[in-house]
Amino acid sequence: MSAESEFFLGSRSSVVQLDLIEISHTSFSQVYRLVRNAVNGVTVTLETGASAVFSYYPMRFKKAGFADDLDFAIQIEFGDLGAIVPTEIDLVAAADTFLTKPSVVYRTYRSDDLTAPLVGPINLSAEAFSMNSTGCSFRAAAPSLNITKTGENYEIERFPGLRGFL
Repeated sequence: MSAESEFFLGSRSSVVQLDLIEISHTSFSQVYRLVRNAVNGVTVTLETGASAVFSYYPMRFKKAGFADDLDFAIQIEFGDLGAIVPTEIDLVAAADTFLTKPSVVYRTYRSDDLTAPLVGPINLSAEAFSMNSTGCSFRAAAPSLNITKTGENYEIERFPGLRGFL
């Protein structure tokens, strides 16, 4: 039985699944390590063996797909009211690095075992940011690894006979 299956099927009801994200970008002032459901924050042991402190931040997750699927994505909604995201976007604008997407690393831990991730790390890339009156939301999805195209683009300039078919 996998560690995740054992957690869902055999753990005590007092054991909680902790959702953690790590957000970084070349122009950000720092790497943000955030936990969704531990108000006092947590200190965990990463897969590298190093310890890391994850601070509580009000956010909501909506997962799409399965963690072991290439279509896995998370819709993340911050309830930050402009605390982090606008400041960091200003830094990205000042450095003119909008073409570089922020990196998001997703992990889950058991609340009774913070020495190894239950799921993850899953490397995602942030895309589709939107701001509203309550905070910010964005979608973190697996980066496109296969972006090669096959075939030929047919353009009117190269093939004027196509105009009649449009």
